[in-house]
Amino acid sequence: MCVAVVIPVLETPHPASGAVAQRVVALISRVNRHLTVAPTLLIVGSMLVEVVYQYRALLGKCDLGLGLDWDEIELVTMIEATFAPSSDDRRMKTGRRFRRERVLLPAIIRGDRINDRIEVCELGPGGLVAQAAPFIAHGERIEIVIDVGDRSYRFAADGVWMKDDVTDYRVGLRFVGIPVCLHRGTPGEKTDVLERISAAA
Repeated sequence: MCVAVVIPVLETPHPASGAVAQRVVALISRVNRHLTVAPTLLIVGSMLVEVVYQYRALLGKCDLGLGLDWDEIELVTMIEATFAPSSDDRRMKTGRRFRRERVLLPAIIRGDRINDRIEVCELGPGGLVAQAAPFIAHGERIEIVIDVGDRSYRFAADGVWMKDDVTDYRVGLRFVGIPVCLHRGTPGEKTDVLERISAAA
């Protein structure tokens, strides 16, 4: 069954974002065949959430020792090449592995006594930058929730850096572990599933 993901245009995309999405979405469709995306929406930063999710999930699959098939290996390779760090990234003290794209996505950050709305302003396979964020200590483990259409993406991350932004903070977070993607359905869809299960019993 194909699921069309409706992605709201919430940001002004970085000039490279359209190229990034177009280069990886064909491979994502081959690996994740239930996902279809309207071509006119490929240029928005929201599509990058799916790209990052796929990459982190495949890395997690490798870490678990399950291995990847050829399409999945090709997808990981293409995403890494697409997000190769810029010369500025390489000159950074930490030597960032991936370039981040500028986006503007609403999200929720959760942690110990934290459950705040934030804005993701930069996103890449290795992590993100959030603004309007609460205090996040270096090394603090949190969860980022980003909703796109009928999907809710959950990324675990560690605090890396933080800058005072007058009334709140701008924070840099590094992804860790395997992400989770929850699919929300309508009550009617749930009833149909129960009816099919009953009929098969």
